[in-house]
Amino acid sequence: MADFNPNLYSGNIIMSRIRLARNLSGYPFKIEDPNLAKDVVKKVYRALVKADTFNLFFVSNLSEMKLEAMKERHLISNNLMENALCGAALINQDESVSVMVNEEDHIREQCFMRGLSLNEAYNRIDKIDDALSNNLDIAFDTDLGYLTACPTNLGTGLRASVMMFLPALSTSGKINALIDEVASLGLTVRGLYGEGSAAEGYMYQISNEVTLGVSEQDILNTVEQTVVEICAAERDEMERVFVKNELKTMDRTRKSYGVLTNAVMLDYNEFLSHIANVKLGAMLGMININNLAAIDDLIIRTRPANLCEQYGKRLSAINRDLFRAEIVGKKLIKLKE
Repeated sequence: MADFNPNLYSGNIIMSRIRLARNLSGYPFKIEDPNLAKDVVKKVYRALVKADTFNLFFVSNLSEMKLEAMKERHLISNNLMENALCGAALINQDESVSVMVNEEDHIREQCFMRGLSLNEAYNRIDKIDDALSNNLDIAFDTDLGYLTACPTNLGTGLRASVMMFLPALSTSGKINALIDEVASLGLTVRGLYGEGSAAEGYMYQISNEVTLGVSEQDILNTVEQTVVEICAAERDEMERVFVKNELKTMDRTRKSYGVLTNAVMLDYNEFLSHIANVKLGAMLGMININNLAAIDDLIIRTRPANLCEQYGKRLSAINRDLFRAEIVGKKLIKLKE
């Protein structure tokens, strides 16, 4: 593996996520009977409480705003939101582990950790998976591995993904060549919210496509090595695109800081454009902000539904933009103190 400096690449690597797909034997893959669905939820909950403390949320009991806010924090998916009669989620106290029940599969286990932490996240979710496997009859075939609703998840049922911030490769246009190269390794590059989503604010997910015929450790190693190599390529491109044009880059990043700390209204797309510049300036030492993780958190915190959740009620588009500008301005000034 290429040399990895976590301090050098801290801004480029936002978050690692491990997701496992599992199903119960004796149940149809797609459960449409609410009573049968609740039976599955009850069994999963009883197994999970032996591993950690979880809050149980039924989709049918949550408001549209709450569901959207949870999705914005990656805790649930569109598929689960659409399954109002049967879907549920079990989420631990710090929201680092989320287990969706009756999504595309009966069970979707997820663990999130900051930085390049695939092995740590896998070890943690593996303990959750052991609690499920020891207490439930999980659908498994000796040849095919874990049986899943979609054939692309057969085998380990493991998706290992890393969220990355890649402004230089995006700006230079080399991101398209990277996507093709990554695909040749059995990996994929997606947007902020996975398949079909856009790459907002230069953020991309790198994850494995192949789950059958490879071990969990093979998947983790391949994704991690690829991420390290992408980091090195991004830093080389940052030198060429941004550092060698220091005055223009400094002007661009500080203007964005000025906008975000003085704006009266900010729509989310405008915010994303400017916050990406601010983060770039912080990474290059052009803006005196050391806490890059706080910038990443701000990106989630100011999404529409999360703004409304913080305010305590649904806001109009104009009021969201006003509230977003207030939160962002105060936070960035505090980060620079």
